Amino acid sequence: MKLVFETRFSFLGKSGWKSEVSEKPQLLFNAKRMLRRFELFEKITLPSLRDQTDKEFSLLLLCSKRMPDEYRQHLEWLCSRYLHQDQYEILVKRPRVAGKVFREHVTEVYKDERFIIQTVLDDDDAVCSDFVEICKREAELVAQRSYDGEPSHFLSFARGYSLLVENGRLEGLTMKHSPFVNLGLSLVAPPDSVKNPFLTSHLAIGARHPSTVVNTLRPFYLRTIHDQNDSRTPHKTDAIDGDEFEKACTYFPFLRKYQSLKMAFGEAAE
Repeated sequence: MKLVFETRFSFLGKSGWKSEVSEKPQLLFNAKRMLRRFELFEKITLPSLRDQTDKEFSLLLLCSKRMPDEYRQHLEWLCSRYLHQDQYEILVKRPRVAGKVFREHVTEVYKDERFIIQTVLDDDDAVCSDFVEICKREAELVAQRSYDGEPSHFLSFARGYSLLVENGRLEGLTMKHSPFVNLGLSLVAPPDSVKNPFLTSHLAIGARHPSTVVNTLRPFYLRTIHDQNDSRTPHKTDAIDGDEFEKACTYFPFLRKYQSLKMAFGEAAE
């Protein structure tokens, strides 16, 4: 079964992102803001995809048609550094509803597939190195059973980490547990399904849609918390360190290059 990560990167349109920045090009493409977005995308998101044990996945990046050419070219360059050319595609679109753009693309490109997995991945978050492998395994299980006749099914991965980033420095890593959070949220459905992870309220999925919560004691995602977040999600203050940090590195190998959480991105060992 094929898995597609769906990511918005400075997309000017309706996508569930409520910040004022998402509606004003002069704020969305501000040079300082874009530098930070590229930094997080390069240091957090792309390494987590590069490190996947199962390389058979696609990254679908949605960006705005009004994005300056220099930023669009840099986005392409970054993807080519971490992924093979057949692993990613950049969609450049005018302002629209993001979920509808993703839905139309999946319907067209994967029309010959029986089922397709669509997974939410924000441009500053990460998934564990075996996420694709495990998500496909879980998807095969739910695709074989249906107790209510519904052809689509959501997968929620409840446990992960919150990574606090301030002024370009990694300041703390804490455990996060939240069923039906949008991190790693995946839809297993026929490619022509009217559903899309960006077209539903993730907090209401358990009540409105067939769904399974993968609730184990290990992490599946990493969410960064920083000054550009749409909302400052509450997080614990008891940061992971020592042996627990090393354990986190087994799931997110790219963290090892920072040696400790009190290190700026620019100080990381190559």
